[in-house]
Amino acid sequence: MKKVISLLCAGSMMLGLAACGQTTPSGGASSAAGSQAEKPYAGTTLRVVSMTAQVSDGIQEYLSDFEDKTGIKVNLELYGESELRQKTTTEFLSGSSTIDVFLLSPLQDMAPYSKNGWIEPLDTYLDDPELNWSDFTAPKEQITLSGTDSIGCLPLYSSVQLMYYRTDLFEQKGLTPPTNYEELLQVCEKLNDPSNNLYAIACRGEKIALTSQFSPFLFGYGGSYIKDGKSNIASAESVDAIKFYGKLLGKYGPPGILTTGYSQMTQLFNSGTVAMAIDANALYATLTDKAESAYYDKVGVAPIPEGPTGRQSYKQVVWGSSIYSGSKNKDAAWEFMKFVAGSDVAAYITPKGMPSFRSSIWNDSRVKDAMSADMVKAYSVINESDTTNPYGLPRLTSVTEARDAIGEAVVYSIETKGEGKEIEAKAKTAADKVDQLLKNSNEYGDKYSY
Repeated sequence: MKKVISLLCAGSMMLGLAACGQTTPSGGASSAAGSQAEKPYAGTTLRVVSMTAQVSDGIQEYLSDFEDKTGIKVNLELYGESELRQKTTTEFLSGSSTIDVFLLSPLQDMAPYSKNGWIEPLDTYLDDPELNWSDFTAPKEQITLSGTDSIGCLPLYSSVQLMYYRTDLFEQKGLTPPTNYEELLQVCEKLNDPSNNLYAIACRGEKIALTSQFSPFLFGYGGSYIKDGKSNIASAESVDAIKFYGKLLGKYGPPGILTTGYSQMTQLFNSGTVAMAIDANALYATLTDKAESAYYDKVGVAPIPEGPTGRQSYKQVVWGSSIYSGSKNKDAAWEFMKFVAGSDVAAYITPKGMPSFRSSIWNDSRVKDAMSADMVKAYSVINESDTTNPYGLPRLTSVTEARDAIGEAVVYSIETKGEGKEIEAKAKTAADKVDQLLKNSNEYGDKYSY
C-alpha cells in the first residue's frame, strides 16, 4: 500500500498567508532578492517515489531540514519493492508521469530503464562541489546508462561480503582473523572440532544460493563467470576457485552445508555450530541480536581474506536515486539528489546495515559511535578495495538457470572436499550449459552487451 507523506504543515501555511498580508518593510526588496539567490528553487514541489523503510527512513529523518534549507516542498511516496518497480514502469510507459526523482535497483533496473530513455544523465551535475563526487567508490559499471559512459544514478548503499568470527574462540586459541586463503585454511584446521559439534566455517552451500557468496573466491583466483561473451567457469583459474571452495566447506563445514542458504547461515552461527562465517553484510544485524543469538556479544567482523589476485569482495549497488528524464523540475530534483546521497542520510543508514559508498563516512563520528570498531574497519577496507568484477552473479538473461548449472559443479567439489576427479568435467558441463543459455537469449560472443 502506498504511503504519502505531505511535508507542508498547516502552521507553515498560516504563517505564509499572514506574511502575504503584511506590508514589506524598508529594504524588503533586497532581502527578498537575497533570499531568492540563496533558495533559487523555493516554492518548487517535487514528487519523489521511494522504497518503504530502508534508505527512506534516513530521508524522512532529515527531510524537514532539506525543505527548510532549500524552500523545496517534497511529496514523498513510499512503496514496497515490487510496487515501486510497477509504479515507475507503468507511469513512465504512459509518457505522462509527474515523477521527478525515483529510487531504483541498478542491477535489475538500470538496463531496461535507460534503454527506454527514462533516466536523466547526471554528468552535467557531477562537478557540483556540494556533492563531492570523488568521495564515492561505487563501481561505475553498475550506475552507468546502458551502452554509454554516462552516470544514471547516485549510489546510495552497497552489499558486500564480510567475515564473521567468534571472538571468544579466537581468544582461546590465540588466533587473529585470517587475511589470505592460506591463513584461512590454517585457522580452520585449528578451530575445527567435530567431536564437540563445532565446525570451523560456514559459507553457502545450497546449489543456487551459493553462487553469490562463491563469487569472491572465484574472483580471488582470477576466474569469472563470463568472459568475452562466453562462459569462463571452466577456465583454470575458475576451476582452482571451485576446488578451494570445495575443500574449505567439505573439510571444515558443518553437516548439512549443501542445504545452507542465507537463513541457515545465521542459524549455524547463532547456535554456536560454527566459529566463522563468510557472507553478506546483511547478516550482521541478526548475528548481534540478543533475541536471536546466544553469542550476540561475541561477534567479530573482518574483511574477507585475499586470494591470489587480492581481496575480491564484489560491491553491489543495492539502491540508487535517479532523475526521471521527463521531469519538469530537473535542477530542483538535483538538489534533492544531493541530499539523499549526502552525509546526513549516509550516516543514518550505514549503521543500520546499509553501508554508504562515501569514503568519508567511515571517519564520521556518528558512524563510529554507532558501530563496532572492527565493523567500521572491515567496511572501510572493502570500500577502498579494487575488484576485478563488481557483480556477484553471472550476468545474462537466464541468470537463475546459469546459477543452477554452476552450482552443480561447486556442490560436487564440496562433496569431494575439492579433490574429486570430475571437477574439471563438471565445470566444463556447467560452461556448456551457460553458453547454451547465452545463445538461447542471443547474448553469446560479440552479442554480449553487459
